[in-house]
Order: sequence, then structure tokens, then C-alpha cells
Amino acid sequence: MQMKWLRTNGYKTLGIAEMLAAMNAKQDLSKTVVITFNRGFEDFYTDAFPVLKQCGFTATVFLVTDRIQDSALRVEGVNYLTWREVRELHEAGIRFGSQTVTHPDFRSLDPEQIEYELGYSKETIEQKLGVRIESFAYPFAFPEEDTGLVRFLADILENHGFENGVSTILGRASRFNNRYYLPRLPVNSWDDPTLLHAKLKGGYDWLHWPQRFNKLIHHNDSLMQRSCSVAAKEVK
Repeated sequence: MQMKWLRTNGYKTLGIAEMLAAMNAKQDLSKTVVITFNRGFEDFYTDAFPVLKQCGFTATVFLVTDRIQDSALRVEGVNYLTWREVRELHEAGIRFGSQTVTHPDFRSLDPEQIEYELGYSKETIEQKLGVRIESFAYPFAFPEEDTGLVRFLADILENHGFENGVSTILGRASRFNNRYYLPRLPVNSWDDPTLLHAKLKGGYDWLHWPQRFNKLIHHNDSLMQRSCSVAAKEVK
């Protein structure tokens, strides 16, 4: 329903790199959207792609590469794309990006593990498709409250040749955002045209502030707990 509404109302789609270039050139993007899908679920191939094709739209699908195999893999009750389907979709104009090898929470990994998750997933997709992979999607909630980790992630992405990244930060992207952690707006099957239109016009951008505040609270609580734990160990 959402895709047909977008088409009827004159919207077009761009890839992430194209969107960034257009924003930097200050082009009018009021009727433009970037459509993304996480993880690489098989229902993108069976359900979403036919609708996108009918509407003349493109999208970027971010793959968790350990779950994309030559035969269909089922993880936690969900089927994933096969490499044959990925290649077929790529030939039809769908773009692909990385969403790590195993879909971990970066906050639980050491630097070497993070670098492996980023670099090896990119390398795998490039070998399978024969094209350069430029885009990355962060797994789990984006740790914007941890500025040190955010800077580290951006440095690794740049070092591995990524050009951009998307996150779970709520809001519409602008040329003032860091290109390695662009915000996005979730769109669900129960979003009616009025709600979808409100999201596209910025009516939900304000939700980033309570989202960020909540992350900061939990981050500070976690730091306090670690500090108390260290103090307790020192006392012993």
C-alpha cells in the first residue's frame, strides 16, 4: 500500500550515494525517498520486490552475510535470501550493502571483532556480486550516546572503503548528517497514507530527541554500574 501511494503521489527513489550527492548539490528532494531493507530476508524477493518493480522503484538491501547461503537458510523462524536470489535482484537493479557477518551488538565486541564483522561482510558481497559495496547498516540500536565508539566505527568504515551508512536514529536524512550514520524512518504495514505522509514531511523527526535522551540515561547507568563494580572489587 505504501509503495503504491508513493507512486501515485509522484515520488521517486534514489540510492544512498545518489541522495547524498543530490543533497550536497542542494537539489529539491521533497518528492524523493531512499528505501532500505535490513538483514536480507527472503520475503524481500517473494513479496517486496514485485511491488517495487511494479512501481518503478529501487531499494537497498543490507545483508547479514553468514545467513546468505547457496540454499535457503532459516534463522529464528525467518528464511533468508540465497546468493542466487541476491544476484538476480542485483541484475534487476536492486542495490546491496553490508549489515555485518553475524549481526552482533557492537557494544559487546572488541575492536578486532568489529573490524572483522565490517571488512569480511563487505569482501564477501563484493566477491559474490563482482561490484564495489559502499553502504553499511548498523545492527541493533545505533550507539550514538557512546561518542568514542561512534568515532571508531566511522574510522573503520572509511578505512574499509565504505562511503556511507544508515542507522536506527529516527528522522529524515539531511546534508548536515554524518554520512556514516544517516537517520532513517521505519515504515510498517499498518502505516496508513496519513501517517506515511506525516513521516515524509518531518512530523516524526522530533522523536530522535527522546530516543537519544533514553540512550544517554541507559549509557550513564551502565557506566555507573561498571564503576561500582570496579570499586567493589578494589575494596575486596
